Amino acid sequence: MNRYEFEDKISDYLDNQLSISERKEFESFLENDDEAHVLLESVRKTIKLLDSPWPIKASDEFIPNLLNRINVEKNKLAYKPNRTSKGLILGFSPGNAFLMSAALICFVVISVNIFPDFNNSNQSTIVSEPVNQSIMNRNQPSLVSKDNSSVFQADSSDTTIIPKTNTQLNDKIKFVKNLTGTCQ
Repeated sequence: MNRYEFEDKISDYLDNQLSISERKEFESFLENDDEAHVLLESVRKTIKLLDSPWPIKASDEFIPNLLNRINVEKNKLAYKPNRTSKGLILGFSPGNAFLMSAALICFVVISVNIFPDFNNSNQSTIVSEPVNQSIMNRNQPSLVSKDNSSVFQADSSDTTIIPKTNTQLNDKIKFVKNLTGTCQ
């Protein structure tokens, strides 16, 4: 048995809950170790002190004073005014109502500046502006007709099709084998 096992079994030994073999082992450790004997006696004295509490004497006026104090505290709570809705603005105190309204105004101003104005359309005016015909190349078809309406031509070229070519890369690619076995 070591010191830690001894300390774990002290309460079981004092309560007489150890088996006969454990009790003999405990007592043999106790005989061989003086510190263990001192520790056992200290635990016995502590248990004895806890089992026999000393009487506490209170004055004869203690109970009447306690009851009087309880009644005074009850009366303070009964006469304490409850918080009512006086002075509140939409359930907020005046200071909190001011802060809430300032936050709401800031939110409205910021959202008006962030989101576009849907009444004034800011569309591109490139197509609706007149085009100087002398600048345009005469061989190209006109994108703007004389009545300023846009004319679109279909593009028949498909850029997603990649032409296939037979490119032989066998003679141009050389694989290098590392014979040294070291990585650089």
